[in-house]
Amino acid sequence: MKNFLCVAMMASCLYFLGCKKDGGTKQDVTGAKVNAERYGVDGAASGKFTSTNAGIVQTTVAGISSFTITAIKDGSNECITAVVLHKITGPERINLIYNNAEGSGITYSKDYTKPSDANLNYKTTNGNATTKGGGELNITKFDGKNVEGTFYFVAVNGSGKEAWAEQGSFSGTIK
Repeated sequence: MKNFLCVAMMASCLYFLGCKKDGGTKQDVTGAKVNAERYGVDGAASGKFTSTNAGIVQTTVAGISSFTITAIKDGSNECITAVVLHKITGPERINLIYNNAEGSGITYSKDYTKPSDANLNYKTTNGNATTKGGGELNITKFDGKNVEGTFYFVAVNGSGKEAWAEQGSFSGTIK
């Protein structure tokens, strides 16, 4: 299940980046927005994370439902991807505890173009000697098409370093 989560997160980043208009420029895929008022990586605060061209997708393939939010920070290769491995049907608080049985989680990537580099990708499903990844995704509004909510997380990379975000919010149309 963890392999499915990793593949879903990275595929989402690449899918939303690759969408183009006829003129060869990025297209507004869903009009979704993702913000984290504060976030940090490797022990340093990084300020505010803002994505004005994020994507939100809900799908079922081979009997497995997933709800995915993918946000590439404006003007950078940084990416936050949340994957919930069940169908969202209304407002819901999803506890993304370390090593949760469902396999849902959030990944922060310093560079989404390098999905296999464990040092650039921080996951809530990882832990180190002092910290276990985790967080929460809170869907506050859902009408089957439009969704809004909040999030926070602590994630750990392959070297045991941490990334975090707090006071996160998202809103947009599900595609």
